[in-house]
Amino acid sequence: MKTFPSNKALFLSHVAQNSAFPIGLEVVKADNIYLYGADGQKYIDLISGIAVSTLGHNHPKIVAAVQTQAATHMHVMVYGEFVQSPQVLLAKAISDTLPDPLDNVFFVNSGSEAIEGAMKLAKRYTGRHELIACRQAYHGATQGALSLGSDESFRQGFMPLVPGISYIDFDDEHNLDNITDKFAAVIVETVQGEAGVRIASSSFFQKLRHRCNETGALLVLDEIQCGFGRTGTFWAFEQYGIVPDIIAAAKGMGGACPWGIYLVFRDHECLADQAGSGSYLHLWGASG
Repeated sequence: MKTFPSNKALFLSHVAQNSAFPIGLEVVKADNIYLYGADGQKYIDLISGIAVSTLGHNHPKIVAAVQTQAATHMHVMVYGEFVQSPQVLLAKAISDTLPDPLDNVFFVNSGSEAIEGAMKLAKRYTGRHELIACRQAYHGATQGALSLGSDESFRQGFMPLVPGISYIDFDDEHNLDNITDKFAAVIVETVQGEAGVRIASSSFFQKLRHRCNETGALLVLDEIQCGFGRTGTFWAFEQYGIVPDIIAAAKGMGGACPWGIYLVFRDHECLADQAGSGSYLHLWGASG
């Protein structure tokens, strides 16, 4: 009698793993805060897909919305060309959570892509080529996003990364003088995640905002993990009395769907227009 390899054996043979020792739990079902294994065990999910499933697994409203949209239409055209009602209404709903002048949403598929878009837009808008990030930051694993991190354990094996990146210390006001008019943007996690859920003072963020105003550098806040209600307000930056120039978000916003966004504003120089004018053309952003 012919035998077939187990799912775990196929997983180890054909699915690329992120570590030498993957968890290896075979999940057959997920509901609310629980994962159900092929071993018949029920597990409380304390990871939430690494800050993704903020409303739990198999939420009935999310399931219904996905089913309805899949039966209506899925991908129809490259992002930003056709008028698609769910996309338009989502952009308006997100804009309504934001303070003035932030009012434009550029849809992508992940947090890393949102950061890449913010990096490109900052350079294009300012005409400058250098960026500043914080030490111990994590902004993603794509080439540009990875370049913003200083942790060599993530960077090794991928050098050289994107040049022109400098670093300051998170929540250290004495470092802010290092921000000069040669930088296109300062890119900061509103709450540092990978570094250990580090929270900065209001004074740091207010002085950072002021320094960016002085030098003309755009302030980009990474709310990929801490946004969408995770800190008690819809956006974490609301607690600091500042307004950034660009926001990157993803993870929890998709309810386990692969979505990301970067948020910008339309000023007299049309920052949002520059974001969309071929600077980050891609296929799938918020299709349907």
